[in-house]
Amino acid sequence: MESAWQDFGQKVDLTARLREILINYPEGTSILKELVQNADDAKATTIKFCLDYNTYPAGSILSPQMAQFQGPALLAYNDGVFSEKDFQSISRIGDSKKREQIGKTGRFGVGFNAIYHLTDVPSFVSGEHLVVFDPHCKHLPAISAANPGKKINFVTHDLNPSLRDQAAPYQLFGCHASQYFPGTLFRFPLRTQEQADSSTISKQVYKPDKIAGLLQDLNQEATLVLLFLKCIQSIEVLQLMPGHREPELLFSCSVANSSPGLLLQRQLFLHASAAPADEVVAGTYKLDLLSR
Repeated sequence: MESAWQDFGQKVDLTARLREILINYPEGTSILKELVQNADDAKATTIKFCLDYNTYPAGSILSPQMAQFQGPALLAYNDGVFSEKDFQSISRIGDSKKREQIGKTGRFGVGFNAIYHLTDVPSFVSGEHLVVFDPHCKHLPAISAANPGKKINFVTHDLNPSLRDQAAPYQLFGCHASQYFPGTLFRFPLRTQEQADSSTISKQVYKPDKIAGLLQDLNQEATLVLLFLKCIQSIEVLQLMPGHREPELLFSCSVANSSPGLLLQRQLFLHASAAPADEVVAGTYKLDLLSR
C-alpha cells in the first residue's frame, strides 16, 4: 500500500512570491539601504558598492546557461562574515532568523529579496562558501524547485581550473575564491532585455547607467543613513571599468570620530531592545561625518 502513495502537497511558486515582494519593496535606494542594514546587523564596519562594467569569460562556468550572467553587475562588499544562522536566514523567504535576535532590524528573509528588482540570479561569497540562487530553476545544473540554488565550499573543493571563469567576477576586495575570505561579497548581474523577456520575477531592465544613477542618489542619502546604524563606519561607492583590475573610488561617507566608546553608544538600540518594558533607556552621542 505504501508504494501507492505519491508525493503531493501545497507548494509555493517561488518566482510568484518574489514578484509579490517586489510590489511591497519599491525600487530606488531602498534596495541599497536594505543591504547596508543587513551588513550592519552582521556587525560589519564598512560596506562598499561597486558597479562592475566588465564582461567575464564563460569558458569554465557552472553551465552554458550561466554565461549570460557574466556581464555587468552591482557588487556589494562588507567585512562581516556569514554565520550558519545567516545562511539559514537568507535561504528562507519571510521566515528570517533575525526575528530571534535582539537588535537585528534587517530582514534577510524578506527585505534582501528586493535585489530581484535588479537581477534574476544573485550570488555571494562569504567565508569559505560561494552561493548562487536561481529561482527560475533553469540556469544552474541539477537544481529543483525544492532547492533552487547551489552552495559550495571553495576551500575544500578547488574551483580551479574547472570553474575558473565562474569564480573570476568575485576576485575583488581581497577575495580569491580559493581560501578563507574574511568578508562577504554579493554579486547581482544586471538584468538584460533578453533576460527580462523570459523572467517571471520582473520585466525591469537594469543597464549600468541606471545603477550609476542609483548610486549617485545614495551619495545624497549616505549621511542620514549612517546616523541610524550601530556598527557601520563607512559607506563607499566605486566603479570597475572594463579591463581594469582595481575599482576606482567615486565617493565615500564615514564616521570621522570613531572610537570603542562611540561604538558602544551607537549600539544603544541593542541595550534598549533588551531592557525591561518599564525601564527607560536614553543617551546622546556626537557623530562627526566626513564625505568625500
